[in-house]
Amino acid sequence: MALEKQKTYKKVFDLACEELRNSDLAERLRKASVAYRVENGQYVVESPFFEETIITEIPRFAFRSMQGSNVTLATRILILHYFLEASGEPLGQDKIPYEDVPGCRPYSPVFERRVVRPLLSAFGFDRDLFRSAGESLRGTPEPYGDVSFTLYALPMVPLTFILWEGDQEFPPSVKVLFDPTIDKYLPLEDITVLSKLATVRIIKAARKTYLEEAGE
Repeated sequence: MALEKQKTYKKVFDLACEELRNSDLAERLRKASVAYRVENGQYVVESPFFEETIITEIPRFAFRSMQGSNVTLATRILILHYFLEASGEPLGQDKIPYEDVPGCRPYSPVFERRVVRPLLSAFGFDRDLFRSAGESLRGTPEPYGDVSFTLYALPMVPLTFILWEGDQEFPPSVKVLFDPTIDKYLPLEDITVLSKLATVRIIKAARKTYLEEAGE
């Protein structure tokens, strides 16, 4: 199953590469709000991705993280799809839940399973750990719930995570909000993938914070 998934991802990646090769790349990158320069026939693009910066060389399609982390195939696809889909539309004034993104409502159970439940399991009764994780990922504090913050997954793709901490009377609750323009910057299927990657980063950041405080 893993091998088949990898093959599918590779096909999606190759298709995105081909589409970008045949596009007006400078215009695509302008709409994506990313910095770039041209060196020896290569567009060298600097794309913020959460708390790190990914360098992408096009049309060679070489990727590297300025922080030295591994750039997975899923991350490469997300970045290329962002370049391809970016409309240049300004961010809105409001935030909307996943089910209100056009076309996403039927996939709410998948989003709940992959994104919301892991966050509830990790932080449902620990708002301080949730806050620390957001801070370590350079999240922007928000006024919602008991603790909330916004992560910029990509320059025009903010994700806002909100936690209502549980107690003896009420169960915990988590909500993820998106800018109304998100479907103008990513394909619908990528929204859940990106949110899952964000969830993994938040949980890893919390684990690191916990270990540091424990002196391990």
